[in-house]
Amino acid sequence: MEIGSEYVPYLRTSQGKKTLLGAIVKEKLLVRVALADGLDRSDAFKEEVNRVRKEQDRALRLYKESVLRQMLLERLKKQELKVTDEEALGYFKAHRNLYAVRHILFADEQSAARARDSLKRVKGNMAAEFSRLAKTQSMEASSAKNGGKMPSFLEGELEENFEHALRALKPNQMSDVTRSEFGFHLILLENVSPASWNEAIKDRIVKIIEKKRLDPLLALWKDKYPMEVYDDSVRDYIGF
Repeated sequence: MEIGSEYVPYLRTSQGKKTLLGAIVKEKLLVRVALADGLDRSDAFKEEVNRVRKEQDRALRLYKESVLRQMLLERLKKQELKVTDEEALGYFKAHRNLYAVRHILFADEQSAARARDSLKRVKGNMAAEFSRLAKTQSMEASSAKNGGKMPSFLEGELEENFEHALRALKPNQMSDVTRSEFGFHLILLENVSPASWNEAIKDRIVKIIEKKRLDPLLALWKDKYPMEVYDDSVRDYIGF
C-alpha cells in the first residue's frame, strides 16, 4: 500500500507477489549502493531534498489554511450565516426565475465594442453569429466551447454588474458592453423560465443568502486585519 494502490493486483497471485517483492528489493538495493557511494552527501542530493522539503512545507501550510477556512465557514453557517427554511423559501418566491444566457468575455472595452457593433450589423440569426464569436473570441474558456452558453442561474448567483445588465434585457436581446470584475462582456439573454422548488434549488438559494451575509463580515475583518502590500504592481488587483 505504501508504493501505491495500482500495485495491489500483483498480490492476487504467487507470481505477482514474487514480481512485486523482487522490484521492491531491487529498489532498496540501489538505494543502499547509492548511500555506500556517498551520494547522499552530494550538493545535488541536498539541493533536491531541500527543494522537495520546501514544496511539502508549502503544501502543508496551504492545507492547514484550507482546513481552517472550512472550519470557520462551517461554524459561521450555524451562527451568523444560518439560513432558515422560511428565509430560503421567501427568497425563492421573490427571485424564482432561471436565466438562460450566453456571453462573450473580452479583456478590454474596445474589443467588446467592436464585437458589439459587428453583431448589431448582422441580418438574420444574430444568436448564431453571437455563438460563433463566443467560440473564437471569448476569454472564458468553459463557456466559449459551448458558444458562450452558461449554466442557467438564479438571481444572486452571478456578479452584480453582470446581473444588473441582464435584468434590462428581453429574450433574444443583446446587452451593451458590460463591465464586471472579470472583464468586459456582451450578454445575450436566451430565455427566462420559472424554477421549481426542490432541494437543489433550495441549496443554491441558501448559498446566495450565505454569501450576502458573509460579505459584510469580510468588510469588517478587512478593517480589523489590515493587509500590507509589498509589491505595487499587484496593488490595483487586490480589491482592498
